[in-house]
Amino acid sequence: MGLDTSTEFYTTQWLSDQEIPLANKFYRNQKLRGKARRHDPCMVIRDSTNQIIACGSLRKLTDSQLLTGVAVAEGYRGKGVARLLLTHMAEAYDDSTFTFPYQHLTPFYESLGYALVGENGLPSAIIDRFHTYQKQGRDIVIMRYQMRT
Repeated sequence: MGLDTSTEFYTTQWLSDQEIPLANKFYRNQKLRGKARRHDPCMVIRDSTNQIIACGSLRKLTDSQLLTGVAVAEGYRGKGVARLLLTHMAEAYDDSTFTFPYQHLTPFYESLGYALVGENGLPSAIIDRFHTYQKQGRDIVIMRYQMRT
């Protein structure tokens, strides 16, 4: 699917396992710490020249999945690219999909169907990972995808 803005045409694509290194090259080129893993669903957005300009993946955990590595190339931020990416990735979400956005991004994720949640009753894999990231000094929150009916 594509989004046509006044000057750009974007396409979204789930990467095959063999294409995952393309996502990791994107993260490196953008000087980001994201890392896509083989066998985890990873979606990219390409611009009209077929360059990857955004990426996100779903890390499969035992009893849940974690939306990670959401990143948009600097020149494309503020143009709806992240919204396009996450809207298309939603086809793979369920009620056990979580994400750890930075605090200031909470309203954006809420607009995409995520809700703030407390730690009580969450899968241990989610809580443990959240605490690891918090200890790294990240100002993050836990959000869970709410299935829309």
